[in-house]
Amino acid sequence: MLDDRRKFPRKQVSHSTNILSVETQDVLGECFLTNVSESGFAIESDCRFSVGHKVFIKINMLNDVISLIGEVVRLDKGFFDPLYGIKICENESANLDIFRTYIKHQLN
Repeated sequence: MLDDRRKFPRKQVSHSTNILSVETQDVLGECFLTNVSESGFAIESDCRFSVGHKVFIKINMLNDVISLIGEVVRLDKGFFDPLYGIKICENESANLDIFRTYIKHQLN
């Protein structure tokens, strides 16, 4: 199974947020965050992306705003809309340490 080979296990979540343009921070549409890990996340969205496209989402967490920029690395069929596997771009994301601490300690 693919999950057994992952360095960072995925945690199931259920969170709705907007997808923003990396360049302009304009809202492109809505997405549904379905799972997260220390190195990436998965979203379902009716926005159309291809592998290599960068996306930007913001998550309100623990009185902070987590800004995650990631690159689409996988496309799949989601429950309602296409499912995108996103690898976090570490140098471009804000408050990533808070996000990773939450993933490691609060979702176990």
